[in-house]
Amino acid sequence: MRLLSSLSAIAFAALATTSSFAENSDIQQELTAYNDRFNEIVANYDLEAFLALYNDAPLWVAPEKPPVAGLDVPAGTFRFIVENEGVFSHSFDHFFVSDDGTQAVMIGDYDLNVEKVGVAAKGTYLFVLARNGTQWDIVVDMYNQHSAE
Repeated sequence: MRLLSSLSAIAFAALATTSSFAENSDIQQELTAYNDRFNEIVANYDLEAFLALYNDAPLWVAPEKPPVAGLDVPAGTFRFIVENEGVFSHSFDHFFVSDDGTQAVMIGDYDLNVEKVGVAAKGTYLFVLARNGTQWDIVVDMYNQHSAE
């Protein structure tokens, strides 16, 4: 739990040293397109494209669990959604970008419905992204989940 609190503190400390939402309209457009692409990839159940959204060793941070590095957890989660014909989508409300434009934090909501196995959840997520050439890669994927109403 301390590690999760520390990661949250680091992410929000990073936000304090970043440019504001309004100053980054080009990056806002990039991240909006990124979010749209994320949703399209998930809707098409494209595992290869989904994993390409992440760097090689992303940190997956789930509530009340130790963080896990690597692609196994995102791949397993995605396979679960695909195998059970689930529906998963993201929206985003806020983003912050480092002054040099090489890192960003994206915060938003997600909606998960895997009717076949009775799983429905809504929650919030926080991505820490790093620019990799002309694309963004997820380096930290942190979320909070609660039961869908």
